[in-house]
Amino acid sequence: MNRIYHDQAASLREEFINVPTKIITVLSGKGGVGKSIFSVNIATDLASKGKKVLLFDSDAGFANASILLGNSLKNTLSDYMKGNISFRDCVQETNYGVKIISTGFDFTDWQIFQNNFNDSILNEFLILLRDIDYFIIDVGAGYSEKLNNFYINSDTIFLVTVPEPTAIVNGYTLLKALSLLKVEGEIEIILNMVKNKNEVNSVKSVLSNTTRRFLNREIKNFYEISYDENVHLSVKRQIPLVSLKSSSRFSKDIMSITTNILNLKVEHPISFTMRLKQIFSKSSTN
Repeated sequence: MNRIYHDQAASLREEFINVPTKIITVLSGKGGVGKSIFSVNIATDLASKGKKVLLFDSDAGFANASILLGNSLKNTLSDYMKGNISFRDCVQETNYGVKIISTGFDFTDWQIFQNNFNDSILNEFLILLRDIDYFIIDVGAGYSEKLNNFYINSDTIFLVTVPEPTAIVNGYTLLKALSLLKVEGEIEIILNMVKNKNEVNSVKSVLSNTTRRFLNREIKNFYEISYDENVHLSVKRQIPLVSLKSSSRFSKDIMSITTNILNLKVEHPISFTMRLKQIFSKSSTN
């Protein structure tokens, strides 16, 4: 029996050597800049374009992606680790074609999860992701050394900020931390809640020049998302704005970003299976 299990596991991992699933991590230097709203809306728009999307809400203690998608959080990975449910029970379907899986952890639970992450759980994730085009990870605000492997193993990182001095400083600090980690994936800036172009040009100049001068790194893409009062309505109604009002300024900006995501072609030097193991297993932390 063990021989059969190991053969199946080996076959599964072999299948994932060249898996096309893209890992996208969304983060921010501080809270309140619309990080989770951005994650939910790009996930929804990608799903509306026929892509299979799994949104992983890993913001320990502050998970809210399911609420923004109109779903009550029933089962989490925390419940699974306690032996109360199966792994598949952790995956929530939504009305927008996006699947959600949430840690449901507080900070202590996350450490327990990493300490107990084994080949069996890895295989569960691989089976789940076998049919997924985009694995979007919404992480907590600010830099956390515990999440280094999330950053390092992403194909693309979206750093969400707003045109305010404290947010820009925190965004740059996070950008510096990511650059020191020498992440392989592209780091792209999302400037959210933009009210006028002068804000964009000033922030873009400061971040681009500072990053180039002190970190020796270029920001490949710098996206703008317009300030839109409809965002508050979508949060209140728990419907992603790209679905609620596809003609809104916010939605059009999101759609422009997802068009570029659809053209994302990244060849990461590490296999998908190894990256997934590094993301979740504490034993793989650098």
